[in-house]
Amino acid sequence: MTQQELARLIGTSHSVISRIESGQHKTSVETLSRIAKALDARLVVGFQSGPAERPEQYPVAI
Repeated sequence: MTQQELARLIGTSHSVISRIESGQHKTSVETLSRIAKALDARLVVGFQSGPAERPEQYPVAI
């Protein structure tokens, strides 16, 4: 599936999908849920205890 096809399916722009993939766009759980549904995937969110001194240490992958 192309970024453009995914963008159309979830009702956003190609540039938003591109920025999400490259880590340049912080997105909502709602948007991630729509992406997962469009890809026929399950969204799993996990939490880790303790201070997150550097949030960039915990990347999000789609």
